[in-house]
Amino acid sequence: METRIFFLLGDLFSCMLVAIATAVIGTLIFSAAWPMPLLMPVSMMLGMILGLLIAVLAGLIYFFGAMEVMVPAMVTGMFAGMFGALVAAGVESVADINYLKLVIQCALLGLGVSLVIRVYSMLLSGKKVTS
Repeated sequence: METRIFFLLGDLFSCMLVAIATAVIGTLIFSAAWPMPLLMPVSMMLGMILGLLIAVLAGLIYFFGAMEVMVPAMVTGMFAGMFGALVAAGVESVADINYLKLVIQCALLGLGVSLVIRVYSMLLSGKKVTS
């Protein structure tokens, strides 16, 4: 993975953007009427597809590299899609969802997933994680 600050910030931004967009879309699609064994895998698949589409359509892969953005974006989309679906399943109606809280939580989720993937990639490549 690229280690220059531009690419590091781009990876963090892209994962945060994907997490927020995917979770918000997940809250609009899913509801408490979905059975939980069906909700989890469908929301994960939808999140993964949305993560890929957002990375491509927002032009993030052109600025920050295709593989460096697509893999973390798809993993982030998978987690955020499931998170958004579970938030929607836990309320009576979409009007009860606190979207500001959801956006903050998903931004932190995207940040965390991006950092975990970056550290894991550094460990696999043999680079030192600490300086």
